Amino acid sequence: MRAWVLVASGALAAGCATGRSGTSLAPPATPSPSSPSPAVSPPPPAPPAAPTTHGSDPVRYGPSALRYVVHRQLHIQQSLGDQIQIQNVGARIFVAVTISGPADSVGYPTTFTVDSIAADSGMPPVIADNITKVRKLVFAGRVVRRGEFVNAVASDSALAQSQSVGQVLGNFRDFLPRLPLEGLKPGATWTDTVTTTQKGSDAAGSRRSIVHATAMEWPVTSGRPSLRVETTQTYEVTGSGKNTGQPYELSGTGTASGTAFITTDGRYLGGEARDSTTLTIRLPMQGMAVPVIQVAHTTVAVLP
Repeated sequence: MRAWVLVASGALAAGCATGRSGTSLAPPATPSPSSPSPAVSPPPPAPPAAPTTHGSDPVRYGPSALRYVVHRQLHIQQSLGDQIQIQNVGARIFVAVTISGPADSVGYPTTFTVDSIAADSGMPPVIADNITKVRKLVFAGRVVRRGEFVNAVASDSALAQSQSVGQVLGNFRDFLPRLPLEGLKPGATWTDTVTTTQKGSDAAGSRRSIVHATAMEWPVTSGRPSLRVETTQTYEVTGSGKNTGQPYELSGTGTASGTAFITTDGRYLGGEARDSTTLTIRLPMQGMAVPVIQVAHTTVAVLP
């Protein structure tokens, strides 16, 4: 499973506010130990439905209606001279995903409904106060054959694009693991080069990834035969924006790995991803370059 909600420029902008002197970074909120990530729980029993794959037929996404809890934890460490500043950001996102049929020329009509977002303890108040207000925010679009969510339109675009919400939530483009064009089969291996972009109200970023993936059979869980997809990737990121009215630019590289579970009738059962990025943030008005290390951990679990 690829990391799906992080735009590095948005996440790091929150930690790049200059101090009163204009030469130092504002101190982050006092970090607290990260809450333990929930284990990827066994999925609930499958609702009655006719399977869409048989035997060795390839697995593809199809109509489904599932609820998930997504736990995202982000650790940011930035250095300025001999000062090291650390900030921990985390939240649980409760989301309902409905993929409807039949598909049109683009893909399956799909909605992502954010029921609520619960901030972890230690989340900076300026971020926590905004994200916890999110209720019933809906993204409507299409899921294409390989799993990408495209043509997304938010029910409240201003809220969805706000910096604090966008850095935790994203736009669900890569929520579903990407499948090979010919469909998923046990033992399949493939490589993708993927470029994604994301824009907020005052920030924009892009990520170019080279992803290597392998699919293997997994034991039947709660009556659902499934495939386990393992991925590794390397990537480059770039971005720019404004923080408190002052421009910044960033660039960097990173690595990620993940595990995802997909039923043989095309339903995503959740997974886990880890992501580590080394960045440089440039503040032109201050003539500064700030090195940043950013580590993200994401788990996705199906809710009853």
